[in-house]
Amino acid sequence: MAVVAVVTLPWALFSARADLSFGPHEARYQITADSRLTVDFGPLGKLLIPADEYLPLGLGLTVDIGQIPVPGAADDDSHAGASERRSDRGSSEGSDGAGPDAGVGGGAVDALGGDIASYASLFSAPQAQVDEIVNGLTTAILARWALAVCIISGVVVATAFVLGPARLAGIGRAFVGKELISIGLVTVLVLASVGTAVLTRPKPLVADPAFDGTPLAGAQVTGRLGGVIDTAFTAVKDFSEDNDAFYDQVLANLNEQWRTRPLTGNWSDQGMVPPARGTAQETNADVSTFVFGSDLHCNIGMARVVGAVSRMSHADAYIDGGDATMTGTSAENYCLDVLDDELPEKLPRMIVKGNHDSTETTSHARSKGWKVLEDSSAEMSGVTFFGGPDPRRTVFGSGPQLETDLTADQYAQKLNDEACASDFDIMLIHDARVGAPSLRSGCAHYSLSGHWHRRVGPETLGSGVRYVSSTTGGALANALTPGPLKMVAELSIVRVDNKTKRPIDVQIVTVSPDQSVTIEPWKTFPEPVPLIARPPQEQPAATEE
Repeated sequence: MAVVAVVTLPWALFSARADLSFGPHEARYQITADSRLTVDFGPLGKLLIPADEYLPLGLGLTVDIGQIPVPGAADDDSHAGASERRSDRGSSEGSDGAGPDAGVGGGAVDALGGDIASYASLFSAPQAQVDEIVNGLTTAILARWALAVCIISGVVVATAFVLGPARLAGIGRAFVGKELISIGLVTVLVLASVGTAVLTRPKPLVADPAFDGTPLAGAQVTGRLGGVIDTAFTAVKDFSEDNDAFYDQVLANLNEQWRTRPLTGNWSDQGMVPPARGTAQETNADVSTFVFGSDLHCNIGMARVVGAVSRMSHADAYIDGGDATMTGTSAENYCLDVLDDELPEKLPRMIVKGNHDSTETTSHARSKGWKVLEDSSAEMSGVTFFGGPDPRRTVFGSGPQLETDLTADQYAQKLNDEACASDFDIMLIHDARVGAPSLRSGCAHYSLSGHWHRRVGPETLGSGVRYVSSTTGGALANALTPGPLKMVAELSIVRVDNKTKRPIDVQIVTVSPDQSVTIEPWKTFPEPVPLIARPPQEQPAATEE
């Protein structure tokens, strides 16, 4: 078995392939033996990068770049969405900011600008891409290796069974007699292979000066790609540098504001006293602290802010109201990977699918250890959350499409029925309208949501209380979200009483396009309003017979 494993390992190593992503593209990765990272753009040419610092033993990596995935167009559901908005117009939840959300990029998104933002993400947060490649290739190699070992070992065992002990003994004696010849032959083959590898080593790379002073220093470009690399790479480099500089300053301002933030809050209303400022026990055993964000829309710069606030607040968990991506393609899993990397290690995290996400997004989140609410409940730091995914999927250029057989209104009623049959503390959904029936019926006492790209509450609705977070990514209509902010971004810190399991208050961290950071005073959550019993119906008067 050990011999089989040793023999089959090189085959598994060099034949394994992993279908992952590269920036906005689909890509296939394969290990080579040329000490190079080769990014193959097909007819455009190749990008060749020295791999000595990244891969051992002279190994290399080939990346075959594929298409940029775009969700398939379906029948436009925008008319249905418009009728839904009209049906709620006039009520407070009817003015839901559907326009800004539906228009994030919309049909006016600059495709080239989006690609530049995706490529720049590789420079701003490369570790997420590296982790994806390592995990994908490792899984593929181990799967092939295990398969080869099992098949060859099975063939050997079956052959031994067919031949029987006597014939095996004869074969063994013959093998011993030729052992030295076999060893010599294997040695010759190994030396020949090594010699061939040395003689066929590729020529040294001719470094492109456009990459000087960047992570790609020493790389070479071939083919037509060389004619456009200076302009394209300069655009990506400038975007990345501007983005990093912008959020470096934001984080510096956040640290400054954090030292003087409003701290007392409303704990005294709950019979609790906050500890001294700046202590690690800023939230005591009677309170759970949740950082709540929503509508990040692939803004990896603001993901750094989410991670920083989670650390500084000593959060017990991170809660996401959805729309972590722009359209939910597999390539955009990278956006969630960056957020996951920025959050403190081992911090519990939860998400629901937004209309700009997809089932691929939440499946990937689950594989990363996130708790995903899909018409289900999950506990975080002693608090039980209940919720489900947005039934729509918004695709640029074709409007919202239903991913289920239910419209948003029908799904809201279904969720209400499930909420009435469930025992939980807080509802987490993407669109506040989906949670409205549950609040009105009294089956949900509190709800957290996003989607509207503006903050609402906390305020009473029906017999419950809702809080709607504004966009954490600063997602502005008809503009790219990644990069320096184009509108105000917000992140919420919610404290929950562990005895009653009810939210106490919320503090909002606001980041503005001018890089300023504001931390607002704590705002109290109102109490749910008890359902008022209906008066008994009058009995009809008795009639004499």
